[in-house]
Amino acid sequence: MNKDIFNSYFELGLIGMTITTPEKDFVEVNNYLCKMLGYSKEELLKKNWSDLTHPEDQELNSKSLKRVFAGEINGYTLEKRLIHKDGSTIRVSISSKSSRKQDGSVSEFFSLVQDITERKRAEEEIRKSELKYRTVVENATEMIWQLDREGNFVFFNKCAEKISSLKSDDWKGRQYTPAIHPDDLEKVRNVFIDTLSGNTNEYEVRILVAKGIVELMVQTLPIYTDGEITGTLSFGRNITEEKRSERALKESEKRYRTLLNNVPIGVFRSTIGSKGGTYLSVNTVLVKMFGYENSDNMIKTRVSECYHNKKDRNTFITSISREGSVSGYEVQFKRKDGSSFWGSLSAKAVRDENNKIRYFDGVLEDITERKIIQEALRESEERYRRLLDHNPAAIVVHVKGKIVYVNKASLDLVAASSPEDALGKQVFNFVHPDYREIVLERIKQCQVDGKFSKPIEEKFLRLDGKSVDVEVTAIPITYQGEPASQVVFWDITSRKQVEDSIQSNLNELHKTLKGTVDALSSAVETRDPYTAGHQREVAVIACAVAEEMGLPEDLIEGLRVASLLHDIGKIKIPAEILSKPTILTDIEYELIKTHPQAGQEILKTISFPWPVGEIVLQHQERMDGSGYPNNLKGDEICMEARILGVVDVVEAMCSHRPYRSSRGIEEAIKEIKQNRGKLYDAKVVDACLRLFREEKYCFAAT
Repeated sequence: MNKDIFNSYFELGLIGMTITTPEKDFVEVNNYLCKMLGYSKEELLKKNWSDLTHPEDQELNSKSLKRVFAGEINGYTLEKRLIHKDGSTIRVSISSKSSRKQDGSVSEFFSLVQDITERKRAEEEIRKSELKYRTVVENATEMIWQLDREGNFVFFNKCAEKISSLKSDDWKGRQYTPAIHPDDLEKVRNVFIDTLSGNTNEYEVRILVAKGIVELMVQTLPIYTDGEITGTLSFGRNITEEKRSERALKESEKRYRTLLNNVPIGVFRSTIGSKGGTYLSVNTVLVKMFGYENSDNMIKTRVSECYHNKKDRNTFITSISREGSVSGYEVQFKRKDGSSFWGSLSAKAVRDENNKIRYFDGVLEDITERKIIQEALRESEERYRRLLDHNPAAIVVHVKGKIVYVNKASLDLVAASSPEDALGKQVFNFVHPDYREIVLERIKQCQVDGKFSKPIEEKFLRLDGKSVDVEVTAIPITYQGEPASQVVFWDITSRKQVEDSIQSNLNELHKTLKGTVDALSSAVETRDPYTAGHQREVAVIACAVAEEMGLPEDLIEGLRVASLLHDIGKIKIPAEILSKPTILTDIEYELIKTHPQAGQEILKTISFPWPVGEIVLQHQERMDGSGYPNNLKGDEICMEARILGVVDVVEAMCSHRPYRSSRGIEEAIKEIKQNRGKLYDAKVVDACLRLFREEKYCFAAT
């Protein structure tokens, strides 16, 4: 490249250029750099790089300079901060190349200086926007995952990682089927197929995790890309631990980082040309950028052939012809091998004395990687935004009580028509007055103490004045650099209504059952007036023994009902035998022994929630097999029947009968102690003895 062309490029005015000594002093600077830094050329030539470099960046190029002086390299590229004349800071990219003397020592440096301040600012804004949405998604308290059309995992959030004890990266590209309980697999497959046809599904499913099985309430919806369904998006709420769903969510590491690359600058001179323009000169960087072997081969190529789309070349010509220059024109170019790359084109038209364009002098920067990064960040932001906007749970983020983010579900919850109805308002505006103190305490724990808020139930006020029951969970997060609370609301109005209805029905059923049992018990006492109150007395003692043994409440309730009805079979025994004032004959006693079987026959038609009929059938069985009607032994006899058998004996011995007077509590205790472990269960006997020994119970008859 001759000196005339070089001087023309130097004063082109499209990028800063300098020539400096090895001591960092300026030998020459162009007008573009002077304008960039706010100095006149005379002022700038009196300074050196150290005067202009930010104090914290002074040592950035020391290693590269040492390698240049050692002869290892001839140049380098770096980014650093320069100080403007007015004291402000400018971010720049500097590419320097050395010239050497015959002895190999460095004579001077030629440097290109590009202002990248705006580019850095734009990239930071994109990063912040992506981080905002990612923070909300990654801190969601429900599982969120995405599948492609083949059912392979594309993404799932930190909550899903915590529950499954697996990392998202471990599951990428793997099928969802191994995570599903085998009994639910067919249902989930049908849901997946239906969702791919465009439908939204809500269902319950069991998933397999390291610690066992977790049940989820899941909503799955299709994901559209350019109008086509490309997969499914699912939101899963853990319903196995609703009463203790305290989960500590950690802020995720940043998975995406903005990569800043030092991009080489290509320099060229070209003509408009009637057939696509020709290159008059190109530098080595531009040749390599387009993949040519040398500058001669590239100069033989029409300029228009280097554009991916020739229409972009026409747009460039139109703009530079009208304005005289073009700066930062981003367009796709084509390499020699046909591959494409993105470039930022800046050029200036050089005219003759008749104001006709003679040629263009310009520079070209390869911005392909920057474009890829920006597109990735844009797609990432869009993905997180979509995850939040389609979340069936209402999600609100507030800073010191002021709402800064709402999703669509939260707007529906409070009957808001647009985000403006909620953004900027105090969260207390939507909290029922009865719950505001609770909410205030939760905000304090979440934001001040940094504690995860357990799910609680409260009431919300809609904009139309109606209240709605909600389940609320809050976690502390950082939102745009400030401490904030992310709150998730689930509308539980329908669930509360169902619970109230079920409880009402249970109360009615309990009343009906109690009435039935009382009626049946009274029927026995009507037939056998001498044992009136025996069944009720036995029921009281039996329940007391069971409680003393620490048995479950449900078992005790079944025992109570069976005790009240254990002699129901005596309805089928002739009344004269039941009330006979003398000792029964063998035949009469054998007839009496049929009452457990008769009782079971009567009770088997009633659908008790406990094995009442079986307890009644076994209450005369004994541990050694000497009982009746089936001579059962030991563990063959259910625990309720063992308790009933002991208590029935004790109460009967303590009560008066037509054929004998009461034998007293001491005789009864003697009987069960002597036959402990033989006729009667040892643990039952011990519990019964403790009741009377510690005077926790005594008979009215004694």
